[in-house]
Amino acid sequence: MADDELADLLAEQITYYRARAGEYDATYPLDVHADADSRARLVAALETFAPYGRVLELACGTGQWTVELARHATSVTAVDAAPEVLEICRRRAGAPHVYLVEADLFTWRPRQRYDLVFFSGWLSHVPPQRFDDFWTLVADCLAPDGRVFVIDELPAVATQERPAPGQPAPAVHREVAGGRAFRAVKVLYSPGELRARLAPLGWHADVETVGWRFLWAVLRRDGRPGGAAGVP
Repeated sequence: MADDELADLLAEQITYYRARAGEYDATYPLDVHADADSRARLVAALETFAPYGRVLELACGTGQWTVELARHATSVTAVDAAPEVLEICRRRAGAPHVYLVEADLFTWRPRQRYDLVFFSGWLSHVPPQRFDDFWTLVADCLAPDGRVFVIDELPAVATQERPAPGQPAPAVHREVAGGRAFRAVKVLYSPGELRARLAPLGWHADVETVGWRFLWAVLRRDGRPGGAAGVP
């Protein structure tokens, strides 16, 4: 029963992003004028990291970060479960070296390995019960010396959300234009909590914060360098 309830919650999360696709870019916090500085700092961190080579973007959404990755990468494979956001991503970031894949990230498996795995705003949508399996997927996506770059929100964001109590995973209520309401998973980590959760799985995370809202992290496995020197 618990597995069925979690599956229903995750399905509703996808439905929410399908319904929100047309308004996402106008409501995403990094597009709000007051957070323009945060976006600039995150873009600068990503460029310093140097997202070269074969790049995989998980939960690409409308392509706000796909376009940044495509400026540097040899190829970008961008995966999302919502066809509506993929269509917007195609219009925004369409290029011969950008490949879009419609798939549920909790069941999808890669057909190749990548020099870089990137995701923004996705880790907080991974239920605690799926955390270990998700990071196994990330490891399976990486080339032997592959790197990971993550952007997400900090725990202070919880004050801006409407909690949905009694769910099979931490969740919030979200509304779209027209008043339709949905549930979405929302798990927020401080830098210390994220490092502590990842360490037993064999990941080392260097985490930085941007203001009160955002964090970004560079991750590596087995002591391999994860800095800004390009594809090993």
